[in-house]
Amino acid sequence: MRTRAVFKGGSEMSSAPSIQKLEHWTLVTSDVERTKRFYTDVLGAKLPDRSGNGPVSVDLAGTLIDFFPAGDRQQPQPGSNGQHHAYIIKLEDYDPWVEHLRGRDVPFRMTTHGLGRMSIYVDDPDGYHIELTVPFANTDIGRHEIEKRGLLAEAERRRGA
Repeated sequence: MRTRAVFKGGSEMSSAPSIQKLEHWTLVTSDVERTKRFYTDVLGAKLPDRSGNGPVSVDLAGTLIDFFPAGDRQQPQPGSNGQHHAYIIKLEDYDPWVEHLRGRDVPFRMTTHGLGRMSIYVDDPDGYHIELTVPFANTDIGRHEIEKRGLLAEAERRRGA
């Protein structure tokens, strides 16, 4: 059922119909095969069963990522530090992810978002930002897990405490 929204000035419009899920996103890459290897070997993406002449793709956590080669009309354009794609990981997988990335000499950054979550940021070969994040059920759990990893000072700073 669609509801009606009232906008500034009193105009009324029905709300948008629902969206079911993110089906795919696309990346322009300087080297399609290198990028595919990064997403499969480093991030654990799977190769989807796709028919036809579509782009090279991977399936990362149920979302397809299509890779398009750079050319005269399009070049890789990774975003600023605030632009990224975030994937939720389980708390018990956080430390194994850190070790996995270290073991492959992949640069990454561990950080927090206050006491509500902690994240690992990694860039793909063209500089696109990926976040692996653990949301916490409450700040007590967050404080405990963040403190175990030596990130409490950063969490407090981000909270403005």
